[in-house]
Amino acid sequence: MIHIRVLGSAAGGGLPQWNCACANCIAARGGKIASQTQSSVAFRSNGPEWFLINASPDLAGQIEATPELQPHRNSPRNSPIAGVFLSNPDIDHALGLLLLRQRETRLDVYAHEQTRSALRWIDIVLEPFCGIKWRTIAKDPSPGDFVVPLSLGERAGVRAIELRKSIAFQLRDETSGSTALIAPSVGEVTDELRDAVNRSDVVLFDGTFWNDDELHSVRPGARTAREMNHLPIADVSLDLLRQSPARRKIYMHINNTNPILMPGSSERIQVEQAGIEIACDGLEIAL
Repeated sequence: MIHIRVLGSAAGGGLPQWNCACANCIAARGGKIASQTQSSVAFRSNGPEWFLINASPDLAGQIEATPELQPHRNSPRNSPIAGVFLSNPDIDHALGLLLLRQRETRLDVYAHEQTRSALRWIDIVLEPFCGIKWRTIAKDPSPGDFVVPLSLGERAGVRAIELRKSIAFQLRDETSGSTALIAPSVGEVTDELRDAVNRSDVVLFDGTFWNDDELHSVRPGARTAREMNHLPIADVSLDLLRQSPARRKIYMHINNTNPILMPGSSERIQVEQAGIEIACDGLEIAL
């Protein structure tokens, strides 16, 4: 069985975002909607070790909110976190690596070579501390290939799905054959990604923005969703997920400006009528 825990469900900046007074941030500060930390997902197979998909700047607090990720009491310094998979080098996906610097051993980080190159500065910062043991994910993996980290044993596999400027990860329980797709940053829908959406039992998908020009309402001249490597929900992913036979479909990595965060909004209703959930911090999923 694979266990998945959404540690943080928000896009970069979290909810509320420190410099934002949009309707959602005001509501979150007033306790009308739940606050959210920045996106990160933890998963494990049957063993005690956990892996992360992206390391949020809020990782320290997320660990303290998740007893399974806290050190065991059988030694003074330890951690059940065995490694990190990076979808891309975005700062809100990688800054949490610095928070793991007190490890006793090098940190296993699975990433494309381009991501490693872009994060050379983090590599330099961590070298006097625990350091990073980079495990390169092939740029063009064979379709259907599942890379199995040794510490996960033979009961779980991880497949990298290459996208424009990022990768998605598909997890598979080798015993039951159940699969989960985790895709927090989607700038295009490739045939391989569409196939994974339609063949996975659980889909956690990029829900960053509702509209392509969503940020213009709070910051004139801001980049569009597509320019930031996120396909908008209204134009693309709502129909994609609506048609998926997955038993659970969940939006994650949701920007603070996204109207789906507000209960009762027309956008939220459309998502719910499509059979799609909206992630929250601490959400647990078992395959």
